[in-house]
Amino acid sequence: MSIILHDEAYYASRIPRPDLGPIRNFMRFIWDNERKALLDRTAREWGQLGIFYLCFYTVLASIFAVQMKISVDYVSQLDKPFFDYTTTGSLVGQSISIFRSPWKFSSPGIAIKPRSVTATSPIILVNNSNVSARPKRYIRALTDFLQEYNKNKSNYDVNCGNGNFQSNHSEEKPCFFDIKNLGACSRPPYGYAAPLQPCVLIKFNKRFDWAPKYYNQSSTLPEDMPANLKKAVQQSKKFYIWLSCDGANNVDKEHIGEVEYIPSPGFPVEYFPFTGQPDYLSPIVALRFKNLTPDRLVTVECNLWAANIEQHSRYSLDFQIIIGKWGTID
Repeated sequence: MSIILHDEAYYASRIPRPDLGPIRNFMRFIWDNERKALLDRTAREWGQLGIFYLCFYTVLASIFAVQMKISVDYVSQLDKPFFDYTTTGSLVGQSISIFRSPWKFSSPGIAIKPRSVTATSPIILVNNSNVSARPKRYIRALTDFLQEYNKNKSNYDVNCGNGNFQSNHSEEKPCFFDIKNLGACSRPPYGYAAPLQPCVLIKFNKRFDWAPKYYNQSSTLPEDMPANLKKAVQQSKKFYIWLSCDGANNVDKEHIGEVEYIPSPGFPVEYFPFTGQPDYLSPIVALRFKNLTPDRLVTVECNLWAANIEQHSRYSLDFQIIIGKWGTID
């Protein structure tokens, strides 16, 4: 059996410190004049601890920096895709060119206003039997939303909606969207009064640098495009990202009644692309449900139509709407 021997300093360090009482023990912990120790550590011990944590956090920060560099480089490539210009037709003797992104996953989307009375529900419920579903609530919501479109026209191009295609580069003024074009859906009560013909506003979401490759009179239209929309495309002299809304199934189609598109079943191409303009106004199409079946829940599906909106992502939005009997609505 071997015996390990230590020097006198080791044995001296193992001698228990005398108990000085709670207060004096704490004061000795803060500063030990005999050992020259701060917080029970000498300068050498603090130095060793500092070197350890310096190395540890240096390695940790390096790993984080490398991960951030990889992420930023990848995201930067997505934010600045390659764009090419494509001539798509002519208008008033002028060639119309739009630039499009080759990134096929960049299909746009749409949103509805007013939003549902509950954040988790896609249902627009209009009925006096429920306080949160009374028409006044939807009227107020639409009024608040349309306030965003009350802008100073001097910041906009007020003539670009007259059939003239504009590329809307960031140095140009964006097109002005006049909510008066929404007709009865531009002012209270927005159809939320007897006779009840509620308006639902479809707003085109901002999609940076996305430009449409639109269908026009000379286009070969998709086979699954609704017949009434095909007729509208073939008769239109203007260019739109087309919109169709209908019941989700045969039962919904039976009870949805007539849907009026105001001002037209599409979003004018002159509002695209969005290039980050601070005053940009997204275009709106108003749906006016003229004779919904009362007390019947109807699921509405809305689709966008453009040649560069992928077939699998054409379905853009669905929501549900149910109204009370007209005689019970204030």
